Amino acid sequence: MLKKFFFYTHLFLLKLSSHFGVWLGTRIIRMKKPRTVDLKNLKTIYLNRSDRIGDAIISKPFIKLLVEWLRQNDCHAEIIIIASQYNRFILSELEDTKNNVKLISEEKPDFYESKLYRMILKHIKFLYRTLAFRGTHGNIRDEQSLFFDMGGGDFNTILKYKESDNSIIIGPNVFWGSHILDIALEHSYVHYSNVNLIESYIEIIEKTFGLENVFRDFIYDHISEFYHYDTNISKSGICLFVGVKEFRNLPVNTWRRVIIETAEAFPDETIIVLDDHTNLLYDILVHEKFPVNVVIEKNTYSLQGFTERVAKCAFVAGVDGGGINMIKYHTNSCFINTFAQPNVWSCFIGRYVYQQISGVNNWHLSIVEIPPNGQIIAHVYKTSFWLPSFNIDGNREIFSDFDTSLLIEVIRKSLKK
Repeated sequence: MLKKFFFYTHLFLLKLSSHFGVWLGTRIIRMKKPRTVDLKNLKTIYLNRSDRIGDAIISKPFIKLLVEWLRQNDCHAEIIIIASQYNRFILSELEDTKNNVKLISEEKPDFYESKLYRMILKHIKFLYRTLAFRGTHGNIRDEQSLFFDMGGGDFNTILKYKESDNSIIIGPNVFWGSHILDIALEHSYVHYSNVNLIESYIEIIEKTFGLENVFRDFIYDHISEFYHYDTNISKSGICLFVGVKEFRNLPVNTWRRVIIETAEAFPDETIIVLDDHTNLLYDILVHEKFPVNVVIEKNTYSLQGFTERVAKCAFVAGVDGGGINMIKYHTNSCFINTFAQPNVWSCFIGRYVYQQISGVNNWHLSIVEIPPNGQIIAHVYKTSFWLPSFNIDGNREIFSDFDTSLLIEVIRKSLKK
């Protein structure tokens, strides 16, 4: 009982400090004098994506379209994409020496903290260094260098390029350190904001270059090019992808129930249960007894082989993470969101509108059909005050009451049954 009390107290204090940080960052940003950047005057543009795999996968189509749009609008600056050791292999194909696009890796990116005191110390350190920099340089910037913070939490990398290049910094609300931003969103990418990540990127680019819907229209018009639903591939079977970081995942007992209920709802379909490369849940579930149409498959695939395997399934569902993000564009898909901001990480669908369906236990389903092939893109999420907020390790038992009927609903729509 005492342990649970301290857990929820810690969770509450984290939420309170995050709310205060966002509020303070908003006040700082509102005091900034409005400004724009002449994109034709730029010589260097840094795109900072020095974080994890899933973030890189979500951002990759946007980065590709951003580079294309900049070149179409007479911006000849060198574009440097800053990756990390974790996601470089995802972003490597964006490097284009002929088009003056370079990819580099940041060796020591700074990730989100889940402990209250560490989060506070991190922000205080960032505030001190940014104030010291401002005290030396004032409002003087290199007007030919632009740094786009696409992560919102990698303070080390922001400071490294601020101190070396004195670039114009653009990005989201970063709490107390928001004063270092020259052009900023009032909201954070992930903290108590439910704006789709790509929508946030569009907003900051239009604000930076003084645009009104021109860039947004370009992204909306081309985003469907990145849905890879190949009608020439024969698709069959339902894949339940159970692999994700443990603190994000559904409890094992919940997965066991979801597998059985899905198998019973679709007795004529093969239910393929696939783990990530760790095979942690595979080692547990392979010894369980399931309906005859369930196959517990060990993941022995390469990354390419894994994508090709799941692309042949008629449907795939999994908890939000790098694995499901790699494969959800290739077939009908639904990701299960175990954080409080479901729209931030949902597939970017441009002008298409999600159909909203509510289930039991505060579970909800958002579903859209993408033309021309009718590909289904969906996500399931729960609403609760006690849900974790991205960087907070929450109590996974909150998700034990997962509403499988919502998943069955989207599978039926995908299979047209």
